[in-house]
Amino acid sequence: MLENFVLWLGGELVSAGSSLLDATKRVSVFYLLSALLFAALMMFWRYGSKGVKRLKPYLSWQVWWHPSARTDYQLWLANRLLLAVLIPKTLTQAVWISWLYFYWQEQGFTSLGLHWPTSIVIGLFTLCYFLVDDFSRFLVHWAMHKSPTLWSFHQVHHSAKVLTPFTVFRTHPVEGLLFFLRSMAAQSLVVSVFLVAFPNQVSLWQVFGVLVTTFIFNVLGANLRHSGVALSYGPRIEKWLISPAQHQVHHSVAREHYDRNFGVTLAIWDRLFGSWHKGHDDQVIRYGTGQNIDEMGLLGQWLQPFKDCFARVLCILKKLIPTGQKNAQPSKTAKGVPKWENVST
Repeated sequence: MLENFVLWLGGELVSAGSSLLDATKRVSVFYLLSALLFAALMMFWRYGSKGVKRLKPYLSWQVWWHPSARTDYQLWLANRLLLAVLIPKTLTQAVWISWLYFYWQEQGFTSLGLHWPTSIVIGLFTLCYFLVDDFSRFLVHWAMHKSPTLWSFHQVHHSAKVLTPFTVFRTHPVEGLLFFLRSMAAQSLVVSVFLVAFPNQVSLWQVFGVLVTTFIFNVLGANLRHSGVALSYGPRIEKWLISPAQHQVHHSVAREHYDRNFGVTLAIWDRLFGSWHKGHDDQVIRYGTGQNIDEMGLLGQWLQPFKDCFARVLCILKKLIPTGQKNAQPSKTAKGVPKWENVST
């Protein structure tokens, strides 16, 4: 049994390390370098040779080895191991898609019979897949800020005092489970509908095994979102696409930045929900929550959300007790014992 555990642990750690060389993973060396190149070109174009100095936070070992950054790495590996245990290997997207595929047919939904060229179907499918996935990410993220219970877990991500590309993995396992379910539900919904509506024509427009929009997003600076490099797209583009600077605003501890820029790729959702805020190349932001959790290590990050939830439950229970009974004395039985103690054992 110990041997099997060691083999499993080794396999998971090797798989985690291989992410750095996997073009389908956001933190692959390829995307880390492309983000740096993209930022360098943009900064040089805007500020000339002086713009290169703005890349310092992305290259500083003091940032990458900051205590907060080291907690990012610990959570990345620990969550990967824990979720590998919690999420069954059989719970794959194929299971969800198959169930929904037959469900739609049972409800009378069949092929549309439009006979569109496959290239048109692929383009439409890719667009719908991207839009539903992006909006579902926004919606879950928005809910995590609006619900006190969900925020208890999401605060782990916002407790980062410095930002590195690995801060994207700084999440609580509960949040990891929620986003896993979100991904499964949103993507399976779109895939199953298109499989029924356009049989034998469904395929995604991909580059190196990832959705074309995800590939472009990763190449053009996705890893700058969690970094100290403030890169704005300008007010016009930022109304449509979330820039790295805008996401850094989202991580700001400043009160005026609370609940701003929930979007991942598109900014239109934030505009519709009234949470849009522009970014700026010269913005100076302090990150974190301003709470004790900012200083906590791995175990503290895991346990504090549960403590906060428990405290909230106690607070709610206290409010449910009528005010007139808080100071009331328990009634006595004939033997002078409080009623809640007069229980046979």
